[in-house]
Amino acid sequence: MKKWICSLLIVSLLFTAVTVSVPAGAASFLRGDVNGDGEVDALDAFELVRYIAGVSDWIQHDLADVDGDGDVTAYDSFELRRHLADLIDLSQVYPVLDTNVGEITIAGNNIGKYTILVQDPENANIRFAATELQKYVKEACGRTLVIAEGACSDPYQIILCADDGSRSLGDDGYSITVSGGTLTIMGGAARGVMYGVYELLEEYFGYRFLGYNDQVLYTADTVDLPNGLRDEQVPTVRYRCITIDPFANSYTYSSVIKRKLSGCTGQPSMLCPEYGYGIERLFLNAHSMDYFVPDSSVPCLSSAETYETCLANMKALLDQRIAAGGIVGKSITEISCSYSAEGKFCACAECSATYQAEGSQAGVLVPFVNRIDNTLREEYPGIRVITNAYGDVRIPPKNVVLNDEVALLYCWNGCANHLIGSGECREGGNSLGYSNTKEEAYYLGWTEHCAQIYVWYYPTNIYYLLCPQPNLANLYNDFIWFMEHKATGFYVVGTTGSSFEDLDAYLISNLIWDAGMTEEEYILHMEEYLRAYYGPGWSYIYTYIQMLTQAGDEMGCVLNDFEHPFDIYSAAYFADHFDEMQTLFAQASAACETEQERENIRRLSVHMLFLGYSATYESRYKKGTEEQRSAYTQGYRAWYDMVQELGIRTTYNTTGIEKAFSLAVSPMQLVYGIDGQR
Repeated sequence: MKKWICSLLIVSLLFTAVTVSVPAGAASFLRGDVNGDGEVDALDAFELVRYIAGVSDWIQHDLADVDGDGDVTAYDSFELRRHLADLIDLSQVYPVLDTNVGEITIAGNNIGKYTILVQDPENANIRFAATELQKYVKEACGRTLVIAEGACSDPYQIILCADDGSRSLGDDGYSITVSGGTLTIMGGAARGVMYGVYELLEEYFGYRFLGYNDQVLYTADTVDLPNGLRDEQVPTVRYRCITIDPFANSYTYSSVIKRKLSGCTGQPSMLCPEYGYGIERLFLNAHSMDYFVPDSSVPCLSSAETYETCLANMKALLDQRIAAGGIVGKSITEISCSYSAEGKFCACAECSATYQAEGSQAGVLVPFVNRIDNTLREEYPGIRVITNAYGDVRIPPKNVVLNDEVALLYCWNGCANHLIGSGECREGGNSLGYSNTKEEAYYLGWTEHCAQIYVWYYPTNIYYLLCPQPNLANLYNDFIWFMEHKATGFYVVGTTGSSFEDLDAYLISNLIWDAGMTEEEYILHMEEYLRAYYGPGWSYIYTYIQMLTQAGDEMGCVLNDFEHPFDIYSAAYFADHFDEMQTLFAQASAACETEQERENIRRLSVHMLFLGYSATYESRYKKGTEEQRSAYTQGYRAWYDMVQELGIRTTYNTTGIEKAFSLAVSPMQLVYGIDGQR
């Protein structure tokens, strides 16, 4: 059984603590206070003249920028003198916008005094991190920080710099320190400083970057970063890729960069220096043999000809990308050498003998991949070869071992309903024979035959998008289990429908950064997200999630993408609790403070109504009273119209419902062409 921790009281206290109402940030933003002493007087006018004349090289830039145009010029001096002569009131002519944070200080010094120093101007990712910090500081407290490059003499500095070798930060790790009033964010040269800036914004300033263009900034009176602050983090796994929705460029920025994800398969905007590139895989994960050995439906991996053909085509693809401007080790990082997903294998004498000796088709694949890897790494330094454990290849070999530099992408086909490592799966697993018990044995066997293992994981239901998985309570356990058992990366695949897919992505992105997260922290992340998306009535949605978990617990082993929705959930449970579920959604909607929250709840209700009306079709429509039939007809029709109006995705390739509304069949039959109940 899944374990839920009740933290409603904890999260309520959290929100109370961080959402203190404060006045506008004007308390720390006084236009014309050039020297920052809290007064606008003749001394400020004098200092401003000295700065413009080049006699002085430091002022509080944003306070001296009287007209707020981004530059400090003679016109600012003119406006300041008019203010001092009582000809204008700067606070009226150039009003300060309200902000969420009254004041941000570093070792007690107002952040407005600080200059952001990019020590390595050649590093585009660090320059980007500087602009992000500048943007969000202004949004949070109204102060606009100057960005300097290379070196500067300003007395107050926020230093952004690459790892100088004193840390083991890799590509993505970072350290945030405050010493002597100086804030330093040091990071891995690829993306670490950028991630450090986002950590500063989230952990210390009160931002939450939840998903696609969704962010929250809590209000606070004062935020202080004290001397002695030290926050150093290195992600638990190297490869962190979540493709729960097809990412456009802007979506990548909002939902990938800010969530500290490093994998960029299918996310082209990450392939640029300002985002620190990303770990991109060339060609499809489970079908690369179809491309690299195109003239053979069943390639013989014992054949020298197959090896030469595959190698030549892989090199041709790499050369093509390089000619187009790609850089090996940056925008070109990984290339897949994997069997086709069709599960067809060569039966020649040599391949068959190897298969028999190794007990797995992986025994034939591994030596072939190692040969490819040896050649490509020599000719293209910085490239990583990956191969897949997909289908029958999930069975590990007995003897052969992948080169240490090769990454194995293990496609997990276990049970979505039971905790990995718990022993809860029944013998034989589900109707297709899948269970965590069998899958765990395969996976653990592979950890003895490779040094780098990525997990290909499906948290959502791709084929039946109106049926979410009952796994929100499982994700914590499952991802921690993988990371405790040598996982070095995750390729998380899914499609956004009408349920909790975006929440899945948010929670998983937090988990795969930090394997030290506690279950209490995981649930607080979930509750905080629910509050942001669904408003003050979020706890009603939380209760519904617990009901989904219980409806799933009443069933057996489940494989995400191939199971009937009522093999995933108990139809009887939905029939018995459908009215209660609708009441929870109505209560959540009634408590909303914004139309966006109400709309989010409406969209979320689509899958609940689908499962509820499918579960009650026989009892309330086919066999119900006249009153029940009338209410059912109205509700079913309203649900159908809502799906069409909102353009809800119902399958991987389908938006809306293709068939016309009909009471002759249940919603399950109408949408998916399968029986309403099992």
